Amino acid sequence: MQKKPRGLKPTCREVHRLVSEGMDRELSTVERIRMRLHLMVCGACTRFNGQMGLLRRAMRSFPPDAGAPGRERP
Repeated sequence: MQKKPRGLKPTCREVHRLVSEGMDRELSTVERIRMRLHLMVCGACTRFNGQMGLLRRAMRSFPPDAGAPGRERP
């Protein structure tokens, strides 16, 4: 069971969860607004958001089977 958000400004822990979930699904309007408000005032979460975006872009740049076990590299 997921806790209901308290107030408009979420905690850093909640923002980390939202950043991660936002990569797998579309966040609701309320979730996006709450996250953006927090990112405006929290440098640590802003950096975390940027790092997660960088990791996602890096993983997308690899061919789909680049690290598959049993595949020979040329």
